Amino acid sequence: MKKFSGIKFFVVVITTVLFIGGMPAFSSAAEPVQLKLASFKVGSGWYVLGGVLADVIKSGLPAGSTVDAMPKAGGVGNPQLIGAKKADFATAFPVTARWAYDGVENYKEKIQNIRVVAGGLDSYWVLGAVKADSDIKTWADVKSKKIGVRLSTQSKGSLSEVAAGHVLKAYGISYDNLTDWGGKILMQGFNEMVPALKEGAIDGFLMMATPHHPTWTEAAISRDLRFISMEDDIIKKMGTEYGYAPSVVPAGMFKGQDKDTTVIGFPTVLITRDDIADEIVYAALKAIVSNTEKIKAAYKAFEVFDPKTAWVADKRGGVPLHPGAEKFYKEKGWM
Repeated sequence: MKKFSGIKFFVVVITTVLFIGGMPAFSSAAEPVQLKLASFKVGSGWYVLGGVLADVIKSGLPAGSTVDAMPKAGGVGNPQLIGAKKADFATAFPVTARWAYDGVENYKEKIQNIRVVAGGLDSYWVLGAVKADSDIKTWADVKSKKIGVRLSTQSKGSLSEVAAGHVLKAYGISYDNLTDWGGKILMQGFNEMVPALKEGAIDGFLMMATPHHPTWTEAAISRDLRFISMEDDIIKKMGTEYGYAPSVVPAGMFKGQDKDTTVIGFPTVLITRDDIADEIVYAALKAIVSNTEKIKAAYKAFEVFDPKTAWVADKRGGVPLHPGAEKFYKEKGWM
């Protein structure tokens, strides 16, 4: 019996070693890991942020680790990459993370393996502007006067395009309405927008903006624009229906914007998967907090990041924190 027990013990030990050796690379913080961080297309602010975050996170991981910054798939697509386990970390927005988690809006099924690492990484706005000589002073004018305005936003399915549709819908305007009135929504890339404005192919924009956004900055320099504020009741309605938050684009952010512009907005949030080891997420967050100046130098909008409040529910859309991140915040005494 003793001999059998010894053999049995040996088999159990060998089996356990083989099992551990076959586990995913991110199961142990003591070994090099290979991670993927999804952001957005080349030329976008998120592409820059994703690149510097990848470098910073890599510096906090075991020697030999890699973090691949992927130039895809944006605010709507990135939660889907997390859900499909095609990315380990990703930039997202509180609204899209929440929509994905709940399986609403652009998400047909709940994506509940999403966990948050940190929120409040920057400031984003859903901003609208038209040519300064336009009859449009509020989006309500478009409907009441049936103005055939030609508005540029980003690609189909991007949060810019989704949010533009939400804004117009809040004012009782559909894409079909715009077409019937002689206007349209053009879904374009950044490199197409300013030339289209200069050539008179569009009348304005309704899309995402960040502080000193290069496309918005160039557009405002190339042609006089009128920036459109949203009414309080519309902002409240969009918060109730979709989870957007009230926000303000400070006066002087862009040429011709001589007063505050009231809009809807949200920060960027860094998300991960629930099966990423606590030690990896803890190390990633620690590296970000320890290298805030480096991130700010590469991505100016990161200046608003406050690690002491990065865990707050409003900054992450109420999506659960990853336990590794929660451990970090609690150890710091911030949570």
